[in-house]
This record gives sequence, structure tokens and C-alpha cells, in this order.
Amino acid sequence: MIIENTFDCAVFHAISSTKSRTYLVTFVILLFALGVSVYALYSSVGVSAQPSANIIAYKVKGNADIQHPGSAKFWQDIPWVTIPLSANVPNGGHTPAINVKVAWNGTYIFVLLTWNATKPSNRMSSVFSLGGGPFGFPPLWYNQSSGQFVVAPPRSVEENIVKYYYVNSTYYSQDRVAMMWYLGGQTGTPDDCMVVGRPNGGALEAGGAANIWDFMTGATWNTTTPFLPQIGYPLTPLSKFYNWWNRNVSFTGVDYQAPPTGFALNLYTNATDLYEVGLGTGLFYTDVDTNHTDPFVVQANAIMGAHSWTVEMIRQIGEPVGGNPYLVNITPGNTYDVAFAVWQGYYGENAFIKSISTFQTLYISTSPPPAPPGALTPAVLVVIIGLVLSILTLVVTGSLMRRG
Repeated sequence: MIIENTFDCAVFHAISSTKSRTYLVTFVILLFALGVSVYALYSSVGVSAQPSANIIAYKVKGNADIQHPGSAKFWQDIPWVTIPLSANVPNGGHTPAINVKVAWNGTYIFVLLTWNATKPSNRMSSVFSLGGGPFGFPPLWYNQSSGQFVVAPPRSVEENIVKYYYVNSTYYSQDRVAMMWYLGGQTGTPDDCMVVGRPNGGALEAGGAANIWDFMTGATWNTTTPFLPQIGYPLTPLSKFYNWWNRNVSFTGVDYQAPPTGFALNLYTNATDLYEVGLGTGLFYTDVDTNHTDPFVVQANAIMGAHSWTVEMIRQIGEPVGGNPYLVNITPGNTYDVAFAVWQGYYGENAFIKSISTFQTLYISTSPPPAPPGALTPAVLVVIIGLVLSILTLVVTGSLMRRG
């Protein structure tokens, strides 16, 4: 009897010990699974956090397809940012907003822009015609003093004598889009942009300096689309005249080749004037850095829709050779003040008459684009595995306990 009781006691203690170990193992596994899940959630929140910025340039894999603007797969993962635009002077402001996406791949930064246009135009302007295109193209500038329309007055008098440009149903200028990168020079956030400065046409009235990427659809775009000249002139693709850049840039003998698709003018501006950077022609503005900087470092291309434009611009990360102090040094992890401007030639917008934004903050992020809603991210996958592991542990433990 004593032996029997002793045996029963031993069995009881063995069972109790087994249950205790089972409980302990279960507790450890559950604690581990819970810890992994919490860490995954915490990590996912930490990765997606970004400095406060209006626009975020996400790091992506692959390259943009400049032949087909906006077609690269990574653009699908980046949300549009809508930037309001307004008039800076009377007769402007015909474009209420521009949509923006920005990305980079470690070597290049990509800027994708789209906006609505009543009647998109890539008509060659009279300014470009001075460099090899046919003469007599818009814009004609209205001289308020003389009451006559004239071709391109000096920039120093534009603000005083030019109030609007002559347009009719067949005679109007090209559309344009520009992106301004503030280079500093005044305290705090710059408080003006894309405006007519003083005394001689600079784009920063309050001071400082900026680099502007200016894409002109009737001058710096290489397209087989006819530029629809005046009545009586044969339909001619703009690409016929685009080659002019390779024949004449620069006049000083440096052999720069214009990109196959198109480019944005690299401009430098302050409160005094606008300058071409490295172009060497003085065609649009006075050149500030001939023979030191490739004027075609900003590649561009466009799609002209029935009532819209899509433009993609590409430039290398960092600072182009010879670009200091005129070109922006784009560095990952930095934040920049940027602004945008759009011109609709159909409404007589040109030069300083346009639609402009206020300055926006652009952050060059080192993180990938955010996952789309419902996407199974690595962090969510770890959480799911943790929960499944916990459930399986509970099921197995319950089964063992029932057997015991």
C-alpha cells in the first residue's frame, strides 16, 4: 500500500513537472512571437517616417524611361502631390495647379510633372527663331508706352512697358514649365519666387539666388510633332529645328550635345537678372558660365495630350561639373525649397506672365516609396507569422494537456 501510494505520488509529480515545462515552453514561445510582432510593427512605423515636407523624393530601383515620360514602373508607387498655382501679375494665372512626383535611384533624380492645358501649344517663339527658326513667330509684346506690338524688348524694361502679348485663335506662343531650386542667400524660408525682380528681371525680388530648370515646348523639346506655325507656312516638325542646338552650342567652340529627347534650360537667377548657365549663346539670357558647365545636364521629354501636358526631367545627383555656385547640389537626406511655374501660350502667357506656386519643401529621402494600401509588406508578414506561431503553440499545448 505504501509502495502504491509512493508510485502514484511519483507519477503525479512527473505529470505536474511535465505540465510545468509545457507551460514554460508555451510562455516562452508566445513571448517570443509577441516580441517579434511588436518589433515588426515598430520597425514598419519607423521606416515610413519622413521629415515634414510637401514633396518627398523616394529612392527607387531602376531608371526612368525618358522616351516615354511617366511610364517607369516605380512611378505607380509614388503618390501625386498637387501644388496650387496662381497669377503673379495681371493676365496670368490660367493654370490652377500642377501635379508633382519626385524619385531618385542613387545616380539620378527624376521629376514628373503634369497639368491641364486648354489648348496645349508647342509653337516656336520669336525668341528662338532668332537662333535659326523662321522669323515672325509669337510672341509680340505690347508696348504700353507706344501702343504698338514689338518683338522682345530688353528685359530691363519688360516690367514697365510689357503688360500683355498679342494672341488670336491661330497666333500664340509655346507652353512652358519651370522648376526653381532655391540656393539660399536670405534669412529663413524665401518669401518670393518666380517673380519679376528688380531692377532688371531677376526671379527673386526679396534676394538670394536660385537655379531654374526651364522646359520650353517650342524650343528645347525634340519632337516630330509639327509646331503649327502661322497660316501659310508648311507643317514642320520641331525636331528639324531642335538640331540647331548641336550646331551652335556653344558659339565659343565647346562641343556639347543636346539630349535626344529634349532638355530644360539651366538658368541662374537672383534679384538682379536671369542668366543662362553654360549655354554660351546668350540666346535667351546673358550667359554666366560659358565653357565650364554642360548646359544640357537636365534631360527632358514631354507628352502633349489633347488638354494636358506630362513632362519628365532628369538630372544627376550631386553637383554637375563646374556648376558651383550656379546649379543646385542635390544631396540625399537634404531638404530644399522648390517652386513651379507654368505658361499657357494660348492665353498669351510668356516670360513673366504665368502661373506660379509658392515655395514648397522637397525632401530627398533614403527610403523606398510607401507600400500601396493592402500590400503585404515584410513587417506585416512578420506579424502574421508571429500570430500564426502563437496560435499553433496554443493548439499544440492544449492537445498535450488533454493527453496528460
